[in-house]
Amino acid sequence: MESSPRITTTHPVGRYALGVDWSDGHDSILPYRHLRLHCPCDACSSGRADGSLVVGPELQLESLELLGERSAFLRWSDGHETLFLLAELRGLCRCAYCIGEPERPITGS
Repeated sequence: MESSPRITTTHPVGRYALGVDWSDGHDSILPYRHLRLHCPCDACSSGRADGSLVVGPELQLESLELLGERSAFLRWSDGHETLFLLAELRGLCRCAYCIGEPERPITGS
């Protein structure tokens, strides 16, 4: 198993989530709202702390650009930009396996 999985492909999942296929065979579905609420920038972090960060259902991911093998740059429909280390992005996966409940998968494998 790789210590730091890389992204092999990404794709939209409906209108509200990002699908990520990882080099170790794992796949994640990351809702846009979840990604944005976990943006590590100072503005979003302070907005979470004071309750002013509001993410509506109209939020869309405009683009995702991989920067080397360790980070991803996301551009949002409201003009905001987010930089995630791939380890941080993988840490946002909430599938049964990643949250420690592999006996309760939502999908088949």
